[in-house]
Amino acid sequence: MSMLKRTLVLLGDTPSSLAARAYAFRLVQQTGTDLAGLAGVDLGEIEAPMLGGIGMSAYQTQLQTELKRQADTTRDRLQAEFADDCRSRSLTCEAVSFEGDPADGFRLATETRDLAVAGHDTGFGGSQEPLSAMIAKLVVRTPRPLIVCPDELPAGDAVLIAYDGSLPAMRALQVFALLGLGDGKQICALAIDRDEAAAARKANAAAEFLKIHGHAAEAIPTSSSDDPADLIRAAVAERNIGTVVMGAYGNRGFREALFGSTTDALVDTPPCALFLYH
Repeated sequence: MSMLKRTLVLLGDTPSSLAARAYAFRLVQQTGTDLAGLAGVDLGEIEAPMLGGIGMSAYQTQLQTELKRQADTTRDRLQAEFADDCRSRSLTCEAVSFEGDPADGFRLATETRDLAVAGHDTGFGGSQEPLSAMIAKLVVRTPRPLIVCPDELPAGDAVLIAYDGSLPAMRALQVFALLGLGDGKQICALAIDRDEAAAARKANAAAEFLKIHGHAAEAIPTSSSDDPADLIRAAVAERNIGTVVMGAYGNRGFREALFGSTTDALVDTPPCALFLYH
């Protein structure tokens, strides 16, 4: 039985943000989770000071007013489109908005929700900053898992646990299992290590944990010195994977992540949806 009760999806215009919305709707169908769409206005970007002489103050005020109007219009449009999508699916969804710092708005919105979903390059209303540039802030400021979607969702719905035995990987595995997101899905646990015995131990540990929680999982120990991101992408393609579960170190951003820079590489161009937690 799924323990997922409330889900938040970040709204945007990019292909990946539309894929995130589709993923969120799929979660509603599979788990019955309540769904809310978040859009907002980044006041920090609008109110950034400008350099200049006499007369620039009035121009800046006029410019800020116009930028705020545009950001409000974008936010309202995104929420209206989301509401239309929900109605077309006979779903009851909630619209959530913020004004101010996007990362703080995201944190407050996730405070009463179990999970957030976003496109890998989703921008907040009025902001040109892509999600990939904000992802460390979002991971740091919320205790909730974040699912990052690619430009196009793959056809498969199997789950790959990318497991390195670190504390973030352990936490990600536990939260994923407790939320019941693997219910009814084919799951495999991939562990990559140059040492064959270490890879086997990690893969078997992840599979055993899933078994304890009622999920049958295939252990896939991989002894290799190849780029882990490439090995994960190959496994996604070969095994009809729809979601990869992995831990992330949020305190130093995604340059210090699951297998070094692996998470960073995967977030830039996700092969499928990425379930991230730290």
